Amino acid sequence: MPPTVQELYELWAGDSELRDALQRSLEPRGLDSLFDAFAALGPRPGELVVDVGARDARHAIRLVRDHGLRAIALDPVPLHGDLARKAVAEAELTSEIEVVEAAIESMPLADASADWIWCRDVLVHVDAQRGLAECARVLRPGGALLAYVTLATERLETRERAELVDSMALRSFDAGEIEQAAEDAGLVLRSIDRLGSEWREAMIEAETWNPADDLLALARLRRGDYVERYGAPAVAAARGGLLWGIYQLLGKLCPTVYVWERHA
Repeated sequence: MPPTVQELYELWAGDSELRDALQRSLEPRGLDSLFDAFAALGPRPGELVVDVGARDARHAIRLVRDHGLRAIALDPVPLHGDLARKAVAEAELTSEIEVVEAAIESMPLADASADWIWCRDVLVHVDAQRGLAECARVLRPGGALLAYVTLATERLETRERAELVDSMALRSFDAGEIEQAAEDAGLVLRSIDRLGSEWREAMIEAETWNPADDLLALARLRRGDYVERYGAPAVAAARGGLLWGIYQLLGKLCPTVYVWERHA
């Protein structure tokens, strides 16, 4: 039974203890937890990691430095390739990291050539069936894929989902679809870690992200004449990007870390 109006205001008047409890951190894990998860898999110096969707190669550089690995920084976007090559050169790691412009669905790599695959913020944008099949092909037997992917939850309304799909170039957005694609590719699930809102909480507590700024920008997008000035696609993309973190806090999106292994 929902509360009456009187009961509601009595609840609000007497919730000081709850309000105090909500001021205390739940010790959320931060972005470094993804690197911790990779380290726990036991990478060894000299092994090859393929960073799929490498963007500016920042993650590939860290993985090489942390574990003495070799890396292929792979991304289909030419701008990202240019940024990655520049970053690798500045890091003086050109002999350890090769930059390759290619997509996860068609990697120009030999069968069973990679020990590890690092895949962050990629699977939502691609054909998961083809992409994960390619990952299985290039992994050696016993090799593992660590994938970070943000997925829709049952809290995401139909119209909200459609808006994100249209504005954010999303394709594979559901846990069931991703997990079935991995199974079809012959990858064996080792672990699932549903992070939920943890990273966003950690960012707020560290003062590296302020959701109020994004909410203010969303309000301005709704009221201003930005479509006329910048075009509907630009405004839709901006709105989707701003909603992404807010929806994580609200439980409409769930960042999730998968580890899959290729068996012989």
